[in-house]
Amino acid sequence: MSLVGCAPKKLMPAGDLVRVMYTQTGTMAGYEYAGRIEQDSTGTFVLTAMKENYGPMFEKRIDAETMKQFRQIIEEEGMYAYKDSYEPKYVVYDGTMWSFSAGFSDGNSIMTGGSNEWPKGNGLDRIIGYMKQLVEDGVQTADTGETW
Repeated sequence: MSLVGCAPKKLMPAGDLVRVMYTQTGTMAGYEYAGRIEQDSTGTFVLTAMKENYGPMFEKRIDAETMKQFRQIIEEEGMYAYKDSYEPKYVVYDGTMWSFSAGFSDGNSIMTGGSNEWPKGNGLDRIIGYMKQLVEDGVQTADTGETW
């Protein structure tokens, strides 16, 4: 029996989550929403995200336990199994584009995105919601996210 045409099943990376990024653009200039978590030179996780769509960027330092919560969302929602790209069946000339990526300590990563089409489930909404919740008491930055 041939396995031609069968894609291998994607598994949740085993490593710790070390990076997360989500961007969404609409028809207006700039990001509709942007948020990322990266480690700074001291190894501390720094979340830079918008509190509201098209708003300014805020920054907050977060701990490894908080990163475990993001990892849990990715696992619970099966985000590791998202397709590489989501596109509608019909041509759409206007609308929303998005991208999501996550990096893990074992070198694995998740990279996905789409235009006017999204994966099933609530994974992306949960990631955005948690970012917004965390930066609620963050400090506004000059970072606009434009160079992401």
